[in-house]
Amino acid sequence: MSVPVAANIILGGALVYYAPVAEAVPDETAVAAGVTWGGNWVRAGYTKAPVTFVYEDEHFMAEVEEELTAVKARRIKEDARIETVLAELTPAYWNLATGGTVTSTSAGAGQTAFESLPVGGLATLPAYAYGFEGTYINSAGASFPLRLFIHKGIAKINGPLTFSNRNSEYPGISLQINALADTSQSAGGKLYRFERVTAVASS
Repeated sequence: MSVPVAANIILGGALVYYAPVAEAVPDETAVAAGVTWGGNWVRAGYTKAPVTFVYEDEHFMAEVEEELTAVKARRIKEDARIETVLAELTPAYWNLATGGTVTSTSAGAGQTAFESLPVGGLATLPAYAYGFEGTYINSAGASFPLRLFIHKGIAKINGPLTFSNRNSEYPGISLQINALADTSQSAGGKLYRFERVTAVASS
């Protein structure tokens, strides 16, 4: 029987990262909590809403005439998604969901610097690897990361941009990241991966 441990409770938010599909996940020993993941992982900036993760599945329940309750079950569908609102309104973050190419023009004589992202008419959805990291503190006061990785996912804009002078709100990019099956992974690990560091290396 497991014993409840208060140190397992996470207090605080999470940092969201994205990278090209098949990018190696950060090494659990070399990359400590709160340290940039490195490689091609890019942090998705500040968030103005909590980071939420949802895993859902559907079951086929086999029933027989002789019993009131199903006698066998099988999973027939599963989905996973990350949702948050990015606080920084930039073409690069908007592009996570829309695809296309962000172009930057430098300032010059008679030319202001600006970024441009044309959107519309692309049927192909941009796919990335996604992940997020939370931090928990064990009973000895040491900080360790808790990480979840979606091997392959597509994002979509999940709400409107709202600009208002009448309240304290400000616009953010509402993002929903939906996992796709990564068929390069073994059965049992095609959707996402959950990691929690529990102790430092012994030497």
